[in-house]
Amino acid sequence: MSNKRILMVDDDTDVNTTLRTVLETNGFKVDSYEDPLLALSNFKIRFYDLVILDIKMPEMNGFSLYREIKRLDKTVKVCFLTAGEMYYGAYDDIFSSLDAKCLIRKPIENGKLIERINEIIRPISTTERFGIDEA
Repeated sequence: MSNKRILMVDDDTDVNTTLRTVLETNGFKVDSYEDPLLALSNFKIRFYDLVILDIKMPEMNGFSLYREIKRLDKTVKVCFLTAGEMYYGAYDDIFSSLDAKCLIRKPIENGKLIERINEIIRPISTTERFGIDEA
C-alpha cells in the first residue's frame, strides 16, 4: 500500500467524494476540499506528494489556487482536473508556462486515474534525471 499523500480540491461534491474514495481505496492518504480558499488556508508545505486541482471553481479557479500553492511550496507536483473542453484545448497555448505537466479530463476510469497519478508521483531515477541510456 502507498503512503503517498494527495491534496484534492474539486467543488463538485459527487466528484470530490468519488475521487477521494477511489484514491483511498488504492492506498493514498487524501485531504479533500470543495472550497479552494479553505484548501489554501489548510495547505501544508512539503507534505503532499501531489495536489489535484479542478480548474473551474467559484471564488478561486484552479490556476489561481495553483499559483498560490506554488508560492508556498515550489516543489509540490500539481495535476489539473477538468471536464471543460475549453480548458483542455487551451491548456498548452495559454498555460504552458505553468510547472504542471498533468491535465486529467473528467470523467476518467478509476484504473487510468491511478495509473496517471502513479506516473506523476513516482520518483525520477538517476537514469531519467540525467538522460542516461540503460544498457
